Amino acid sequence: MRSTRPTSPRHLRRAATAVASAATLTVALGGCTLAGSEEETAAGDARTVTVGFMYDVHAANVWTMDRCESDTVDVELSPFKQFAELQRGLEQGQLDAAMMGYQNLGQMLDAGHEDFRAVSGIYRGAEHITVAADSGIDSWVDLRGKQIGVPPNSFVEMLLRASLRENGVDVEDVELVPFAGAGPPLQTALRNGEVDAMVAWQPNAATAETEGFGVQPPFDIQEGELGDATALMYVTETLATEDQEVVDALVECLSERTEALAGDVDAWVEALVEQTGVDEDVARAAIETGEMDLTLPQESAERIIAEFADNGLLEDTSDRVAEFFDYGPLERVTGQSASELGAS
Repeated sequence: MRSTRPTSPRHLRRAATAVASAATLTVALGGCTLAGSEEETAAGDARTVTVGFMYDVHAANVWTMDRCESDTVDVELSPFKQFAELQRGLEQGQLDAAMMGYQNLGQMLDAGHEDFRAVSGIYRGAEHITVAADSGIDSWVDLRGKQIGVPPNSFVEMLLRASLRENGVDVEDVELVPFAGAGPPLQTALRNGEVDAMVAWQPNAATAETEGFGVQPPFDIQEGELGDATALMYVTETLATEDQEVVDALVECLSERTEALAGDVDAWVEALVEQTGVDEDVARAAIETGEMDLTLPQESAERIIAEFADNGLLEDTSDRVAEFFDYGPLERVTGQSASELGAS
């Protein structure tokens, strides 16, 4: 989360293509309406689908899905704190659907679990490197000899390692300081000069910049070969194969919430403040750094899983991504082809 600097290359493209029409604003504030099944049914006949999520800044399209109105699906939201917990919930049958990272596909395969399909993207971006305000760090080379706070074995660590390699900096030339997750301890370390930089997800970067102890350098960790894909929606294979209409309705709801919130940033900010407790200025700054996006970039998924494998955290199952990416629901909801939606 940070202040708006439209000309900076660090600002990821937002879903500005969403039309901020009066109808869209009404949807954002009130709720979305789905087409429902071919045959009119009573509201009580809608299938309840339990969706696991985290209160990520750019996953507001997920954690407001209970505002959708449908004769086909009744969304029941279940909050979690970590992708690992969400993964266990999906694997153990506690959830019908879950937002997770691209790396979770490889982790589930590592665990021998194949009862899932990825049916939609959720958001891009929002993973950043932030440097101390007085650090003088302006390039990747400037990180040599510096201490960088990192949640170990995380997606942001993989993004950092890949970015250092691509920009000619040996990871051995920097000191990675482990922190158990992001949040206040990592922010405090940057504030107090215990580390020179940190890599983390939002709202960490926005908090640091808004409060003045961190700045965004003219480079970032999602500008390299791994791309800026961050989170996607998984459903159980059972749901995907047995109840296509329900999965389509779920993706339709996600699509409508994405368009509604992208078209009414004030409603998005209000939801963030209410649900996460962040200050409004932090919320507004964070929103600028990512994009709610439903596409499923297959190549990015393959590269992310391969990066985790190269660092010894997974078996390399990147060649199996296509088996578990189901573009059907997105194709039917958006009218776009699989190739337009990210298939390769």
